[in-house]
Amino acid sequence: MGGLFFLVGHGTLHWAEQHVASGLAALLIATEPMFILVLAWASGQQKISRLSALGLACGVAGVAILTGIELSTQGTSLLGMLAVLLGSFSWAAGVVISPKLRLPTDALARTAVPLVCGAAMLLAAAGVTGEFSTLHWSAVSLKSILGLAYLIVFGSIVAFTSYTWLLQRCPPTLVATHTYANPIVAVLLGWLLASETLNARVALASVAILGAIVLIRRGERAVERRVKRAPQVKSFEQCA
Repeated sequence: MGGLFFLVGHGTLHWAEQHVASGLAALLIATEPMFILVLAWASGQQKISRLSALGLACGVAGVAILTGIELSTQGTSLLGMLAVLLGSFSWAAGVVISPKLRLPTDALARTAVPLVCGAAMLLAAAGVTGEFSTLHWSAVSLKSILGLAYLIVFGSIVAFTSYTWLLQRCPPTLVATHTYANPIVAVLLGWLLASETLNARVALASVAILGAIVLIRRGERAVERRVKRAPQVKSFEQCA
C-alpha cells in the first residue's frame, strides 16, 4: 500500500505537476473511481451495469477532451499527463486490494503503516535520483515550511486517517467520491490564483468526467439493489 499510494500514486503526481497545471491534474485524478470500478470488476469483486459502462465511456471522453486541449497548449507535457493517470491507477489499485491485506484494525495504526513505508520508499527514490544534492535548505522559505506543515496535519493525519477509516467500512467506489469536489476546487483555484486556463472546452471535459463518476455510482447502486433483492426472491421460490 505504501508503494501504490505514495511511491507511485503521490510520487508521479508531484513530479507531473512540474509540467501539468493543477486544475488539469485534479481532473485527471478524478478518473480514480473509474479505475476502481474496472479493477474491482477484473478481480471479480463487482459487476459493471449499463449505467456504469456509460459512465466509463463518458470518463474516457472527458479525458480525451482534456488531453486534446492541453496538448495544444504550450508547455503541457503528454508524459506529465500520463504520469498523473498512472498515479490515479496506482491509487485505485491500492484501494481495491487494501481490504484484503492484514493491517492493524485501529484507524491511526492502519494509516501509519502505509504512510511510513511510503515515506521510506519516496526518500530512497529521491536519494537514488540525486534529488538531495540539489536541495538547498537556505532557499526553503517560511511559506514552504508552513505549506508542508499544513499537508502533514490536514493532508496526512486528518484526511488520510479518515480515508483509511472509511475504507474499512464503506465500498471503495463510495469512498472515492471525494473526487467529486476536488476537480472543481482545483480548476477554480488554479484559474483564480495561478492564472491557469479556464474555457468552454475545459468546462465540457469537467462535466464529462464528473458526470461519469455520477453515472458509475448510480450504476453501482442499481447492482447493490439487485443483489439485496436476490436472496428475497430465492427465499420466496423455496417457500413456493
